[in-house]
Amino acid sequence: LQQMLGIGTLQWGTTWIDEKMVKGGRISDTTVDAMVEKCVAAGVTFFDSAEGYGGGTSEARLGRAVASSFSGAVAGQRAQEGPSAIATKFLPTFWRCTRRSLVNAAQRSRDTLRLPRIPLYFIHTPVHWLPIELWIEAACDAKDAGIIDNIGVSNFDKEQVLRAQQVASRRGYSIAANQVMFGLLNFKNEMLKETIQTCKELGIAIVAFSPIGQGLLTDNFSKELLTKNRVAKMTCVSETDLDKLRAELSSVAQETKKSMAQIALNWVMCHDCVPLVGCRSLTQAEDTLGCLGWRLSEEQVQRLDAVSLGHSTLSGKKWKRVFFANLFGFVMVVA
Repeated sequence: LQQMLGIGTLQWGTTWIDEKMVKGGRISDTTVDAMVEKCVAAGVTFFDSAEGYGGGTSEARLGRAVASSFSGAVAGQRAQEGPSAIATKFLPTFWRCTRRSLVNAAQRSRDTLRLPRIPLYFIHTPVHWLPIELWIEAACDAKDAGIIDNIGVSNFDKEQVLRAQQVASRRGYSIAANQVMFGLLNFKNEMLKETIQTCKELGIAIVAFSPIGQGLLTDNFSKELLTKNRVAKMTCVSETDLDKLRAELSSVAQETKKSMAQIALNWVMCHDCVPLVGCRSLTQAEDTLGCLGWRLSEEQVQRLDAVSLGHSTLSGKKWKRVFFANLFGFVMVVA
């Protein structure tokens, strides 16, 4: 995965459920187009979606916006290259029980995204009652059929990564990326460290979701945000936990004349991981792009390492991931 930065599209759905659940309501097509154009013009062509985001409407918006951006003058020379790293995900809801269900889902996502093949196709999370080996075999089937180019996994721990790689290798393929929650909120978690080390040894890229904790590591943090923040609830982060980390983050931001979010994202890149940032406004996209083109010093990275936390979803309660996976599945059915 030759990308420095990814843009997440979780909040790009257009269903009535997105209107209710997403802070600020649905974002407009104009805003989506402006964000994609801004990112593509800056050389960022990694966009991450999922069939479960907005019941597939996030994929549809992304496909339309990216196709428009790459066919327009705003993308400059990149218009000749086309989208290089569009990713989406298969949702292993409990009612899906066959390899064919993944292949069919990949075909639908490919068509929705307006792509000849999906560059990177993730298995969303290992919570299904059937073994993960079945879903890796299914992803290999989709690759054999020319529907996807690369196989990814999401929220897989060390042992699950090894199992997935073994199956893919037997079919002549490899796992390209593992998407996990990684950032200053999680760095000291031992299970996460083991997983990342294993991935690096196997040549598997780490795509880091929630690298700024959905606002916990930005200049716009507030106590009110903490009480409503999904990442804080999932990882049990408290205000006390954050105080020392945010103080050091702010100090480095002042030294470099960057925003706190830009520091947190650049720190992720300094650890050879790809930060994946959800953007819902042009302002957020512009601030996110500000993490590119420079690098924290080794001393600054070490200071941030020292005050990082160890809250990870990998070592959290599995039922929470099961709940969210099937909630997204419900949206796919009723939206």
